[in-house]
Amino acid sequence: MKPFTLMVLVVFGLVAAAVAARLLGLAMRTRKAPEFLLGLSMLLPLVGYSIQVTSAVTRGGAPAPLAVEIGGLVVDIGFLTVAGFVWLVFRREETWAQVFAFLLGAFGLAMPVVNHLVPWSNGLPSALWPRAVLRTLCYGWAAVEALRYATLMRKRVRFGLAEPLVADRFGLWGFGYLCAALMLDGLTAGGALHVLQSRFADVFLVGGAAFGVPAMLAFGLSFFPPVAYVRYVERRLGAEVAS
Repeated sequence: MKPFTLMVLVVFGLVAAAVAARLLGLAMRTRKAPEFLLGLSMLLPLVGYSIQVTSAVTRGGAPAPLAVEIGGLVVDIGFLTVAGFVWLVFRREETWAQVFAFLLGAFGLAMPVVNHLVPWSNGLPSALWPRAVLRTLCYGWAAVEALRYATLMRKRVRFGLAEPLVADRFGLWGFGYLCAALMLDGLTAGGALHVLQSRFADVFLVGGAAFGVPAMLAFGLSFFPPVAYVRYVERRLGAEVAS
């Protein structure tokens, strides 16, 4: 793995862990489901991927099939909590969203069964690409809804009905999820090509990791914004109010 890819993954993991701790701590104080779901959605993928990476390192190659199964399931649950958060916060009363969230959940629970029943090919788990589709759908849905709501909030800011920093936070989360989805797809493709010993593996790994840079910046700024950034957002959105 290229140093750049490894560095991005480590820093991204640290940012995700910090955001998860912040959200879960908030959930303990407020006893509210949205904060709890969002915190789990940041924490569980870290745990799942750590299980797989630890197995790969100790074995000196590909992770053990059991680590792939257990780690993959934990990661899937983390991504599904994103879908649960999106449904609960943005589309709770809409039937299509309830059906979509249910289908995503059923799809996710089927992944270990697929891995167990369908033979692996060339060392690649049979559920590798279905899982990539599931996780992309979860993050993609979160990105669309967060960006849509950010647009609505910015309109409210113009009339003094919403705080600029809150509107900006939704935009950051939407952008972060979009970049994280692209990072996931690039790393998945790169990992598969690496197992197949393709010379294009590093291209996808570095490309996927590159999307992780704006993703972790967006997630970090949304919960740990420096004073200078807060002032910048207030000036920028405040100028829209004035105009």
